[in-house]
Amino acid sequence: MNYIVKRIAAAAAATLIAMPAMAATISFDFMNGGPAHNSSGYGSYSATVDGLSVDVTAGRYRAPAGQPNDTIIDSDCSDGGCGFWGHRYVRQTNAGLGIDGFWDGSSIDGNHGNDLITFAFDRVVDFTSILFTGVDWNDDFDVFVDGTLVREEINISNSNPFSLASLTVASGHSISFGADGRFDNFRIGRIDVDTAAIPLPAGALLLLTGLFGLGFLRRRAA
Repeated sequence: MNYIVKRIAAAAAATLIAMPAMAATISFDFMNGGPAHNSSGYGSYSATVDGLSVDVTAGRYRAPAGQPNDTIIDSDCSDGGCGFWGHRYVRQTNAGLGIDGFWDGSSIDGNHGNDLITFAFDRVVDFTSILFTGVDWNDDFDVFVDGTLVREEINISNSNPFSLASLTVASGHSISFGADGRFDNFRIGRIDVDTAAIPLPAGALLLLTGLFGLGFLRRRAA
């Protein structure tokens, strides 16, 4: 019997070694009253899906002529640090998340300053895709990862949802999307990310633990 237990344990260990690491895709759908919530009404949003949390803030950035010169001024204007005219906050509608503020609409746009929406996750993730809503043919966006410009002037109508995995930098703690053109305006309907790979499934670990425990009890009985 002891020989059989050893053979089973060896087979289980070999299965675990051969088993590929699994990454989980998590979707944050902000449309039609999705997972986000705003406790203050004039601040940032937060949401948790499948154990992954994200804070969403409204900010602004500079986009001077020439490429690539875009820089973030403030990723969170809800605390008043952007001044009276620079005040912005995240607003959710059935079409998803946008940015509201003084003399501004509820979409992410380039009117009265360049709107910037930032998604900050509680751990490093791989950015998979993003769905924009309220889009027409001439809407462009800029994208930052961990505060650094990655790509700019991406036309949304050419690819929506847009594959974030195609970016030169496609993982990090935060990702930001901005609009700097007068006629650029859109909302974020959904963002998909991949969490870190899980090297050892819980069920397989439990199986190994049970087998080694059985072997220990047999030794004591002997």
